[in-house]
Amino acid sequence: MLVKIEKIVNGGYGLATLEDGKKVFVDGAYPGEVVKVEITKEKKDFSFAKPVYFVEKAPFRRMPACSHFNQCGGCYFMDVSYDKQLEFKREIVKDLFERYIGFSDVENTVASPVEYNYRTKVEFTTAFVKGEPIVGFKMRKSHFVVPIRKCLIAPERANLILEKLPKILSAIDVPIYNFRRRKGILKHVVIRHAFSTDQTMVIFVTKTEGFPQAKVLKRLLLREFPWIYSVIHVMNSKDSVVLRGPYRTLHGEGIIVEKFDWEEYQIPPTAFFQSNYYIAKKLANFVFEESKLSGKEKVLDLYSGVGLFSLRLSSAAKRVVGVESSRVSYKAAVSNSHINERRNTQFVNADVLEFLKGSEDNFDIVIVDPPRSGMGKEVVSELLKISPRKVIYISCEPSTLVRDVKILTDAGYRLERVVPFDMFPQTFHVETVAVISKE
Repeated sequence: MLVKIEKIVNGGYGLATLEDGKKVFVDGAYPGEVVKVEITKEKKDFSFAKPVYFVEKAPFRRMPACSHFNQCGGCYFMDVSYDKQLEFKREIVKDLFERYIGFSDVENTVASPVEYNYRTKVEFTTAFVKGEPIVGFKMRKSHFVVPIRKCLIAPERANLILEKLPKILSAIDVPIYNFRRRKGILKHVVIRHAFSTDQTMVIFVTKTEGFPQAKVLKRLLLREFPWIYSVIHVMNSKDSVVLRGPYRTLHGEGIIVEKFDWEEYQIPPTAFFQSNYYIAKKLANFVFEESKLSGKEKVLDLYSGVGLFSLRLSSAAKRVVGVESSRVSYKAAVSNSHINERRNTQFVNADVLEFLKGSEDNFDIVIVDPPRSGMGKEVVSELLKISPRKVIYISCEPSTLVRDVKILTDAGYRLERVVPFDMFPQTFHVETVAVISKE
């Protein structure tokens, strides 16, 4: 089947339309390209397909810099020029907002200052192949682990560790976890890096509480890389999530510190923090500027994490309340408020929905930065009862952002600005900020 790609859509697919009007989502194809495709999944109104060969290729394609491209599940857009990646991300966001809200004034994507080596956290999976341990990423749409010796979007220090780690694991015979059989110990190796302080944390995630090789592993790792700031053992019995569960510190303080223009943040092993330090700084500045604080406002920060937005806004607000369900992130936010001497902040360890249901306070401005699933109808409904004059919504999934913003606009709020930020260069993922005000 021969198709011509019309545009790029959410998920990084190239969209084509057949003569009968049926839509085809093509993996790895870009606007303007003519492609022979093979259908991989057939639905009533649309299909998914993969390219067989390209009759016409787009002029903006480039040679991907990574030898693992098209194997691991990470970088979808690495074969596209960076300027075009930024255009695509704006188009993805604009397409959704036009279709569901009728809003087309999506601004240009804010570029990341760096294309590569930007990630603050990289989650590697371990496997046992041909009698040897490997460390890598799961293959795209598969559970097969691709061995990785160098990841171009990981921090450079992570790659230094990655090069030596398989030999270290092999030397001390660490039992690698088998996800199919559910046997073994070591499941993941996670590396977190603070770009402002150059601190690196190595996290070993195991299936079991016991990890007899932990001390020897730590010693060998520090012998090779004495600059490692912290080594952590996380005990996680669930296979669906990587960083969850109790942890113990094997070396260092058990945190890394990231410094911004006016604040610094302690980041524990299992806490959420933005994936791109340079874009996180731009985001914090943008949210601060759009809040237009005069010193009299009460601000509510939902899904507040370790306090990134709460602490920035507390410098100019009367009072800031942050709500976070993760106990680890909540405790870090409290510590960060003390470190930064922000006495007008209060952090609450609670589910966002339950907090809103029980809250009797009114807030002038609400900041929301939910997980990929978004707020959802119930949370937005409770948020409307607070009746803030402004909502600033930060989202890593544009489809759920549009869904939630539509509920707000249907209730009488006005969508003022939509700005994509390139938190994730080389991928189709995009961070988007929507500024919504009461009419």
